Amino acid sequence: MIKEKIRRVAIASLVFMTALITIGSGPAAAEIRLGTVPRLSPAELQAMYSPLAEYLAKETGEKVTIVVPKDFEAFKDAVKTGKMDIAFSNPLLYVQLKNKVNIEPLALSSEVKSGTRLRGIIIVRKDSGFSKVQDLKGRKFVFVDKDSAAGYVFQMLLLSKAGLDVDRDISLLPFAKKHDNVTSAVFNKTADAGGIREDELDKAKDKLDISQLRILAYTDYFPNWPLFATAKLHPGLTAKIKAALLKLKPNDPQNEKILGPARLTGFVPVSDKDYDDLRKAAKIAGAL
Repeated sequence: MIKEKIRRVAIASLVFMTALITIGSGPAAAEIRLGTVPRLSPAELQAMYSPLAEYLAKETGEKVTIVVPKDFEAFKDAVKTGKMDIAFSNPLLYVQLKNKVNIEPLALSSEVKSGTRLRGIIIVRKDSGFSKVQDLKGRKFVFVDKDSAAGYVFQMLLLSKAGLDVDRDISLLPFAKKHDNVTSAVFNKTADAGGIREDELDKAKDKLDISQLRILAYTDYFPNWPLFATAKLHPGLTAKIKAALLKLKPNDPQNEKILGPARLTGFVPVSDKDYDDLRKAAKIAGAL
């Protein structure tokens, strides 16, 4: 009987000590996977976003790993299947994904040149004779890609607002895939007009004489790239990451080491409603 009591006390003590060890150790460290669209090589993107990942790791106390899928479709799949915890994407991809899965925008990025907003332009040759958007009815257009926000989708809304039927009143050439290919097509008169992101025209000056080109029209401004959380991320970590991002206020010199490599200046608050106008543009372009 005494031996049985001793055995029971020993087992109870062991269970109690095990519980104390478990409670004291806390939950296992989480790994936060930060995904980005593969617009550049994996090495370039790692270099761009590593300082931000290190900053978020310090702010959350968790390891942050950068994930670069092989292409845009793989990025979408990774978000949908929970292979990313937070992600940084162009605004069009964000609204496309939000339409399919539960994601939460955490902060809106501010870029060095464009700030927190971006817009597209329609370019033509100076000797084209076009003076307004309506002059482009029946003309040949070239754009970047069907999923390009500032190189296709924004312009579709602009043309629609100008009274053109985007399905019948313009002739679409095959997508050029890159902004500089669009610029070259207009310069070489392969296309009558082209749509690119506003800051991309100046980048083409080393390849061709952009003084021969003219901006015919500007699109509306739309919110820039958001950093968002997927449903996989624990709510507590979501709040920590959001707070950490919003501490990086735009144009604060102290942010340079963290955001400079990514060509960002900071983050500001954002809500899903901020992208409603983009949704309208995406529907007109058939991208949503």
